[in-house]
Amino acid sequence: MSRSEWKQEGEVRAETGIFTHEGREFPSGGAFVSPTHAIGYPHFPGADRIVGTCGEMRGWDGQRLGTCRVVARWHIQSWVGSYMHQIEATIDGRTYTGRGMGEGMIWRGRVKASK
Repeated sequence: MSRSEWKQEGEVRAETGIFTHEGREFPSGGAFVSPTHAIGYPHFPGADRIVGTCGEMRGWDGQRLGTCRVVARWHIQSWVGSYMHQIEATIDGRTYTGRGMGEGMIWRGRVKASK
């Protein structure tokens, strides 16, 4: 069983994921959104996460935060996965860019510099 709690101060939102094990609750980090940085979990329903794939950026609890798109990927040597993904996400009207291992794995981004 799990749930999450959100706290907001000004433009900053932080999620704490809470899971229950053997009747005890344990807090864990979750999504985070600020004017300069964001943390979320990409979701690409039915896709192979190739460059150009679009999906949703979600919170730890699965709540939709915004949209996301894979803009690059490259092969890596890791026990976690075979590819690193460069993912752009639009959350609350801001575009963030960052890296993550893909579907359901934590993604960390910072606001994309405007041209």
